[in-house]
Amino acid sequence: MSLELITGNAYDADTQGTGWFIGFSEWTRHGPGELLHVPRTQPVSGLCVKWFEHPAGHDSGDAKPVSEGRTVSMLVSADSLFRIDFCNSPGFPAGAVRSVLLQRPGDYAAWGAGLHHRWHCLRRATVMTLRWMPG
Repeated sequence: MSLELITGNAYDADTQGTGWFIGFSEWTRHGPGELLHVPRTQPVSGLCVKWFEHPAGHDSGDAKPVSEGRTVSMLVSADSLFRIDFCNSPGFPAGAVRSVLLQRPGDYAAWGAGLHHRWHCLRRATVMTLRWMPG
């Protein structure tokens, strides 16, 4: 299963001591599609930032539209558990789904256009999501 998806933790990212893990720095160039890299000269449009506290049991259902541009969702709360499922197909067939658990502050999933996703909050979680359209 090939998905344009990067996972990690912002605290663990090798940012050369700067803390910047998304942006134009060379160390953001990794993973499929270099999803965390935004070239300095590339225009970005449609920047959106969402901060949301999800209660335990909060579920997106399966009706999320297919992803456009780039998206990064990051867990910002402690003692939380948040699952995001990704698939190339809107039906999320068994064996074709990749699930990512965000469980430690700083855990993130970054994905590109064309992916279907759904999420489920297993334990109260505050999640910050950034979305933008690259040049």
